[in-house]
Amino acid sequence: MKYLGFDDKLSNFLKHEIDSINLHLPKKRVPLSVANKGYNVYVSEDNSQLYIDNKEIDLLLSICPNKKENEVLLPFLIIRRRDLGLGTYVISGEMIDQFLVLKALNKFEGTWVEFIENPLPKHLTFLYKPDLITLRKVLPTSTVIGFA
Repeated sequence: MKYLGFDDKLSNFLKHEIDSINLHLPKKRVPLSVANKGYNVYVSEDNSQLYIDNKEIDLLLSICPNKKENEVLLPFLIIRRRDLGLGTYVISGEMIDQFLVLKALNKFEGTWVEFIENPLPKHLTFLYKPDLITLRKVLPTSTVIGFA
């Protein structure tokens, strides 16, 4: 039998606790193009079925670059990162996810081409509590908050 030191036991305990508070996260995310066709349901880790509102799908389609609907996966994962400071969150996923969330928040005014040609500095893609409050008002069913 291998002896687990205090640090190993603590790490295992913390991992278990973080996993248990993240049970609301999706098992599998839904492409925006599929959600637009009426399949706007995803299943969370605790097997709950959660729906994405059609108004949010329409909003995202209106700001989504052409032919990117298959690459956008819903819900957007917003991860709280205590290691970056209190109340700091990051947009998990690809650049298209960051682009759409920042556009929905009106934190980026340019086009998709401008976004990919001149990427924002990393710190400008962080979200803070006021951003999160606004985001949850604009996209309440198509965003989930996880904890790292």
